Amino acid sequence: MTYIWLLLLSSVACVPEKHKRSPLNQLTRTLLRGYDSGVRPVQNWTSPTVVYIDLILQSILNVDGKTQSLTTCIWYRQIWTDEFLVWDPEEFDGITEISLLSDAIWVPDVIVSEFVDEGKSPPIPYVYVNSSGLVKNYRPIQAVLACKLELYAFPFDKQNCTLTFRSWLHSVQELDLALWRSAEAIASEQTEFMNDGEWELLSIPSHYWQLQQAGEEYAHIQFNVLIRRRPLLYVVGLLIPSIFLMLVDVMSFYLPINSGTRVTFKTSTLLGYTVFRVNLMDELPATAVTTPLIGKHLACCQGCFWLGTSRKSTRVPVFFLHCLFVSEGPITYQDG
Repeated sequence: MTYIWLLLLSSVACVPEKHKRSPLNQLTRTLLRGYDSGVRPVQNWTSPTVVYIDLILQSILNVDGKTQSLTTCIWYRQIWTDEFLVWDPEEFDGITEISLLSDAIWVPDVIVSEFVDEGKSPPIPYVYVNSSGLVKNYRPIQAVLACKLELYAFPFDKQNCTLTFRSWLHSVQELDLALWRSAEAIASEQTEFMNDGEWELLSIPSHYWQLQQAGEEYAHIQFNVLIRRRPLLYVVGLLIPSIFLMLVDVMSFYLPINSGTRVTFKTSTLLGYTVFRVNLMDELPATAVTTPLIGKHLACCQGCFWLGTSRKSTRVPVFFLHCLFVSEGPITYQDG
């Protein structure tokens, strides 16, 4: 009998003790118990929720003239106050900040009006919340934006593309927007920008404005991304060779029309124009609206070439060149 009692006591002693929940687990359960993510988190429904916006441009990935779009990589930050996510750190082992699933709490419906595609943005499912209810939503975004590109001055062009943040449904009486940092600090922020590529970041000015629709005011914050193309590669690879070909072609007007040297020279020039044209089509930005100035320059060069192949039309350029470089003596023409 004694043996049986000892066996029962040993089995009871082997039962594992139930672990107590950690303070972090208790805090998370306390905050989300009865929380409704579909309700704007204010105690007084007449008070607007102010969402602070911050933006850091990291890189320019692509500028597509044909689709009029700009692909960028940005660091985007949203900050707002959730009055239902407040606690006393002393009651939860001094915890002042935790991470929560963004799907479990209310998140503002702030969008970018120029969004065409979100690209390959990594999913960030968590937000940070501190004990005062301040929610911080930080995430990187690869954004494809609609942008009106002006490519006429290529490769000396500057572009001005906008990112306009606004609430999709809430008016300014319910959701207002503001800048987290000063406009001057955002405009001069270039520490994170990869400034070694084709595009140079000039500035990112921003301003706040309200738009009236259906009798309601809607808050907007617009960032203007001002960038400039670095032209050195195109000057060396396109402009200088095209100018050289044009000068060589113009000098061919001094060769006799019936000379075999002239035919060989013009054939070599034509071959150079053809190779250059193939390379140029790969370098020129595709656009269906305007032709870049460098494209018109090449068309003039080719027009000068075909003018030089005509027997009669050579009189005009030869007379022009003779007036430029020779000031004395008569001019005679010889037709075959």
